[in-house]
Amino acid sequence: MPFTLGGGSTPRIIRLWPVGLVGRVSVVLLAAVILVFVASAFFYEEAETYIDDDSRITQLAEELSTDLRVLRTTPISQRGLLGALLSDNGISVAWRSANQSFERDQPHRLRHVEDSLIANDRDLARADLHVWADRADSSSIHGTLQLADGSRLVFNVPGILKHRHMTGGLASAAITASAVAIAAAMIVRSLSTPLRALAEVADSIAKSDDMQWTMVDERGPREVRGLANAINKMQHRIRRLINDRTEILAAVSHDLRTPLARLRLRAGFMDDEETQAAIEADIDEMEAMVTGVLAYLAGDLDPEPVKQVDLVAILNTLLDSQSDRGRETSYTGPDRCQAWVRPLAIKRVFANLIDNACNYGGDAHVTLETAGQAAIISVVDDGPGIPEAELEKVLSAFYRVEGSRSRATGGMGLGLAIVTREVGRARGKVDLHNVPGRGLCVQITLPLGAAKV
Repeated sequence: MPFTLGGGSTPRIIRLWPVGLVGRVSVVLLAAVILVFVASAFFYEEAETYIDDDSRITQLAEELSTDLRVLRTTPISQRGLLGALLSDNGISVAWRSANQSFERDQPHRLRHVEDSLIANDRDLARADLHVWADRADSSSIHGTLQLADGSRLVFNVPGILKHRHMTGGLASAAITASAVAIAAAMIVRSLSTPLRALAEVADSIAKSDDMQWTMVDERGPREVRGLANAINKMQHRIRRLINDRTEILAAVSHDLRTPLARLRLRAGFMDDEETQAAIEADIDEMEAMVTGVLAYLAGDLDPEPVKQVDLVAILNTLLDSQSDRGRETSYTGPDRCQAWVRPLAIKRVFANLIDNACNYGGDAHVTLETAGQAAIISVVDDGPGIPEAELEKVLSAFYRVEGSRSRATGGMGLGLAIVTREVGRARGKVDLHNVPGRGLCVQITLPLGAAKV
């Protein structure tokens, strides 16, 4: 359950219930330990307000019994002096004559102490033992014993009752609870490690475009091992299905080149020039389709190694090629920009973007700038742009904004799909947006460091 702190524009949200498995199990264990501790402390506190020192009670009973017998055999004139002599550090004794008043109803009479003393020496009960305290929470006691002539032995014992102080117990319990909670959290964390590994692998499967997946280490509890084994088998099946699909498409596309070449050769012997031109146009379209499919599948069939290349040199070469065809092009940016990429793949990316800009917008204006360890390449044209609702869709394979599929009005819809896939493999990103007053802007962000192969 989250709650919000702070009254600013960006308040900080604190979750009382952890999101992770380790946090949740640890909170449950800690709550259980705290509950047991609090309940135990409450019941002990209610059950016992005072803890009597049994050994001191026994010793006090013996001393009182001895003092009582001594005073009984001592003349009255000497009892006051003898009482002072019987006093020591643990007990203060005094004698009071019979004519001195004594308040029998004390507000804090300690009958349980009286019972404990009488249990040790029955002679104290016959001497009309009274014990009381000044306050309910006092650790010192006062008391009297009556002699046969009505006089009394008055005693005072400091610190014999120790009130239930739980500070030490609380500290011990807190340390124990903390140790148990830490140990439990460590154990739960170790048990959840395989689950975190499974989550990371599953996430890599969802995000990876080049099937560079990691097999899950099959360890941990039985259920986790079973799940890891199932994910590993799933990875193997997915990789096999994708490879089979890619190889079949590539083989069919490649094998179509031979009959297309024969058709072109036979069309060359036709006398009807109009029919010959129509057939050759169809052949050109089919060859372009085959070439596009092979280009789209090339990265899957034979991924090239990563090398350090100059992005500016590749861009200028492609722009010069379009300029030679009469297209208006321009480049703005540094003279050099070294990056670790797949050279042929990134050249295909730039070529598709520049070709699209020239074919649909009539010109291509390229800018390159660096931001930290990344290069940002923007390709802008002066064409009509793309409707906002179509910007995400055009990145999909075989999707065209113009749906006639005619080669006269556009390609097969693989150009931006190739761009998206190859930039994703380079750990970059693609962004499309329309520029007010101009046309479409395709912005690519590429890391300059070495990408994973």
